[in-house]
Amino acid sequence: MRIHYYSGWFDGALPEQMIEMLRNDLADRKSLAIVWGCWALEEYVGYIKDWLDPAGIVFEEYYAIDPRMPKEKMHKALTNASAILMMGGDTVPQCNFIAEYELTEQIKNSKAAVVMGFSAGAKNMAAKFVCAKSNGYDEHEAGAAIDGLGLDGFAYEPYFRTDNAELIENELIPLSQGLNVYATTDGSFMRVVSGKVMVVGEGYLFSGLEMQKICDA
Repeated sequence: MRIHYYSGWFDGALPEQMIEMLRNDLADRKSLAIVWGCWALEEYVGYIKDWLDPAGIVFEEYYAIDPRMPKEKMHKALTNASAILMMGGDTVPQCNFIAEYELTEQIKNSKAAVVMGFSAGAKNMAAKFVCAKSNGYDEHEAGAAIDGLGLDGFAYEPYFRTDNAELIENELIPLSQGLNVYATTDGSFMRVVSGKVMVVGEGYLFSGLEMQKICDA
């Protein structure tokens, strides 16, 4: 049984509820494979340790999955990881990085009991993600739905605000006519086990032409 976490980025500590859940879910802490989000190479593993170490979640080994690592070593690290973390950063470049280094099957078929995604990494974990104009994509890219890893059969949108009418009307509603779209607000996250979605904080489900608020914990 694999557990998936979806959330935005946290500038400070991880939410206490997430920490408690991760402590329970991460029984095996031999290795954590962190998939690069296509930004500063020197900094991103440190950010993760700054979150996890104070929470008492410490792994024996950390693997930085980025262009500095040979592809064969990337594959081995992902396949044998106790947990995988999909880093935040730039969504489309991260998607392209995963494709270029052929990481999809290694992530999907890994021994990892937990896969965590933050911001761009969470969007790439889902079946699809949308290039929202409000997220800085230009007019030619905006609205495009791009295939993610498909770890779950829905699309995911972090940092959601109910006053973002452009995102709702032009991107999330159209995308939701083909599959469910989950959106969470800042500070909220989702925990998914065997396809069952738990929202901690404030979240929304777009299904067809309808939007409904969901809050499970």
